[in-house]
Amino acid sequence: MSETIWQMEEQLWTGCRERLSAAMSGLCVMAFPEPVGMMLGAQLQQRTEHVPRWDLVAMTDQTTASPASGVIVLAYRAEGRRRGSAPYRALCTSTYARKNDDWSLVQHHQTQIP
Repeated sequence: MSETIWQMEEQLWTGCRERLSAAMSGLCVMAFPEPVGMMLGAQLQQRTEHVPRWDLVAMTDQTTASPASGVIVLAYRAEGRRRGSAPYRALCTSTYARKNDDWSLVQHHQTQIP
């Protein structure tokens, strides 16, 4: 199960916007470094509409926890790369909740590593 969640997490970085939208709860709470800041999931689509997706992401120090039935928390270091840009490095957490047989992102946080 955790392999599927990690694949979903990678697709949130590199996949198409439709996949991002389908995997995220409309009430997903997100926190990004400034100037992006905090937002709910539905706002992410609007605020990043013209921002290019990541070409690739490397996730290391992956940690998975399941504090309750139907809840999975991921923590990891990420290095995202886009053509023509310096690498972006961050400490990240994501929380997924299961509804019926589907997993949905309900929380995501990034702390940029200088």
